[in-house]
Amino acid sequence: MSARTAPARTLLATALTMLLALTVAACSGSAQAGELSDTATTATATATGSATEATQDTSRPNIVFVLTDDLSMNLLPYLPTVQRMQDEGTAFAQNFTTDSLCCPSRASIFTGRYPHSTGIYRNSGPQGGFKTFMKKGLDSDTFGTDLQAAGYKTAMMGKLLNQYEPDGQTPAGWDEWALAGMAYKQYDYTLNQNGTTVKYGSDPEDYMTDVIGARGRDFVARKAAANEPFMLEVATFTPHKPYPVAPRHQGLFKNLKAPRTAAYDTMPSPAPAWMAKHQLTRAEIKRMDRDFRKRVQGVQAVDDLVRGLWEQIRASGIEDNTYLVFSSDNGYHMGEYALLSGKMTAYDTDVHVPLVVVGPDVAKHRTVNALTSNIDLRATFGEIAGQPTPEISDGQSLAALWSTTKKSSPVTDRDLVLIEHRGPDLIVGGDPDYEGFRSANPPGYDALRSRDFLYIEYLHGETEYYDLRTDPDELHNIAGTLSKKRLAGLSAKLHEVATCTGHVQCAKAQQL
Repeated sequence: MSARTAPARTLLATALTMLLALTVAACSGSAQAGELSDTATTATATATGSATEATQDTSRPNIVFVLTDDLSMNLLPYLPTVQRMQDEGTAFAQNFTTDSLCCPSRASIFTGRYPHSTGIYRNSGPQGGFKTFMKKGLDSDTFGTDLQAAGYKTAMMGKLLNQYEPDGQTPAGWDEWALAGMAYKQYDYTLNQNGTTVKYGSDPEDYMTDVIGARGRDFVARKAAANEPFMLEVATFTPHKPYPVAPRHQGLFKNLKAPRTAAYDTMPSPAPAWMAKHQLTRAEIKRMDRDFRKRVQGVQAVDDLVRGLWEQIRASGIEDNTYLVFSSDNGYHMGEYALLSGKMTAYDTDVHVPLVVVGPDVAKHRTVNALTSNIDLRATFGEIAGQPTPEISDGQSLAALWSTTKKSSPVTDRDLVLIEHRGPDLIVGGDPDYEGFRSANPPGYDALRSRDFLYIEYLHGETEYYDLRTDPDELHNIAGTLSKKRLAGLSAKLHEVATCTGHVQCAKAQQL
């Protein structure tokens, strides 16, 4: 049973009904009665249109950022609201993560810096995790602190960084928060809600994706009614393993199987040494098909969350002054390259991630083919808020690429993005992303991804090279056919990008 009381649930359901009039009943369990009672009047005023009549400060548009966990590109067809965002806004077709692992990727998103700049390469230990992030003082220099300095009210809901504990320290940059630790099961977790720890149970309304979605909508309603510019990040644990599904979505997509792409159950040739020769067994295929269905079922709650936030933005009368941004920290493979479910490779299955935006001045039906990266989000959010790109940021603002008014962007000159990874991961206990070698647990590498090729250089010296013009599935490793001069040039360019610091130097390094 839930640790919260029945009256709290009743009050919450009533407040959310007034707030959105949504039909998804399971989205009604989000917070303590004491917190929501202060916002019930605001919710009612919003629903009746008083927030719509408020004069919005258009010089500082609002930002709502939804970040998912392990959401691969092959899940996008099952997210109708995100598809509608693509139709009504702009999608970035060549968007990549700096490291296909939760903590390094999120550190890059927060700071706008590559892993070699943050020093965050892992989920725990001296090279990663929340403890190292805080020890390095990285929390004091993020898009959260940028927007606070610009006069924004900021909020962070859901997953922060690996190793975060709800009863511990909360990083700088946030005026409000509802943060969880190990909440991958979506039930029986604890949220740190603005400094108070609240336990959630195992009832349907405790499903965490719904809880943080409801809290996010409440934040949007209150800030819109108060006419305060705001930045909200809602970071789901969905669809991370063990792939828990909201009760209302169980049983959907019964006959769905993991996509049988050209790379499915097929190893690269020649394969890197770490990738032991193997063909998938029937039992492994059956298990991954089941898990893929669970991932698709699970992201239905993500779609509900995005739709609910979008509807709240409209109900609050701030649609013409609010950006809604959707992305993922990394991708995921399930059977590709004959690997069991996992991530951490430099292949597109793991590093190619969605980025979709709707909002004021965002072009409709636009697909951007410029190479972009999660290091660009900090500078992008800063430009929206009227802030210059911090010198320390390795990324560039993407705003001009979606805008109907801005004419150019330095990102259009980027020829390369960098992918960095340090492995193998040998921490068996406590790391939710630990994978056996059959799932993909590669040794450390740096990689360059261009529009035309993928070049991987392992720290022990082995290389891979894929010509994406003729081999988009990244199956034919032709590194052995390249001239010594070509390999030396690739290695030199990789070293240049892998040691760049700051957006000026990195922009130059990322040109061929």
